[in-house]
Amino acid sequence: MRVLSLVLLAGVLTLGCISGPRGFEPVRFEPVESLPFTERSPNWPVPPEQAMELLRSRHYDIRAVKRTKSGTGGAMKVRMHFGSLNRDLDFKVKLVPQSLGGINNSPRREMAAYSVQTLFLDPPDYLVPATAVHCSALERWREVHGNDEPQLPGSNCVMIAASLWLTDVTLPDAVYDKQRFLKDPVYAGYLADFNLLTYLVDHRDGRRGNVLISKEDDRRQVFAIDNGVSFGPMWPFYNWFVPNWNVLRVAALRKSSVDRLRPLERKDLDFLLAVQELRDNGSGHYVNVERGPLLDDNGGVQARDGIVQFGLTRREVDDIWHRVRTLIERVDEGHIPVF
Repeated sequence: MRVLSLVLLAGVLTLGCISGPRGFEPVRFEPVESLPFTERSPNWPVPPEQAMELLRSRHYDIRAVKRTKSGTGGAMKVRMHFGSLNRDLDFKVKLVPQSLGGINNSPRREMAAYSVQTLFLDPPDYLVPATAVHCSALERWREVHGNDEPQLPGSNCVMIAASLWLTDVTLPDAVYDKQRFLKDPVYAGYLADFNLLTYLVDHRDGRRGNVLISKEDDRRQVFAIDNGVSFGPMWPFYNWFVPNWNVLRVAALRKSSVDRLRPLERKDLDFLLAVQELRDNGSGHYVNVERGPLLDDNGGVQARDGIVQFGLTRREVDDIWHRVRTLIERVDEGHIPVF
């Protein structure tokens, strides 16, 4: 009974954090109009927009597949050769579950997290790797990985969720150095945007391996590389043994990032109901296409009539909207400093 009471208390305390960020420290550095971010992050092997185009194309050859040393959900490091670039690129790949989504292995949430960052960041400052679902030809995939079965009846391809493998990054000893945040505006800018994104998507898996930082210490860009446990996962299926980033932990936020959220209306978030669509090309192979009408007004994962859509549910989108409005209100009330 005592254990049950402690578990319920932990759940109540966690849910209480959703109402808004608290506990900020005073900002002690001078505000700056713009931070010296580079035109293109050196940690992206190719620009994010190009990475998305490559991920959604069929013009590549798988060169190698190997299991990653860390992570969950059967993650693999897959090297692909793209003839259009005449080069190889590495991706973190997971097989899409037979149900097309799970508690931790959730392609729709990974792709939605990538999409949410576009609301307030420019591509060079993206912190979620380009991520997309691709249906790999059955025979070719079995040659390099094993006898995996198609997730969709009647199809002849295996769905994989692939994220661009970042370069020159490492695991941080600690994600947040409070003293450095208050003294180094560049450090603060990257970390503030990271925390703004994790707050908006309700990120609930703060394990060390889910965050990477640039090896260039003078431009310590922060990356959220695993976002499967986000967007209000059902309790207790999240990692509540570690400090999670679904609340604001940093001392202040970038004013420019908050201001880009101000003009948004609730309808501007409806694109998150379906962030990717695949269709049967008539031969049992599903290819990426421009999104058509929603298969279901509630969003989420939908599959019928040779069409598959991945996105958030309407309730999950409503929650993002609530977080946006709460954030802006608390900034305007002076509870959240900006720089």
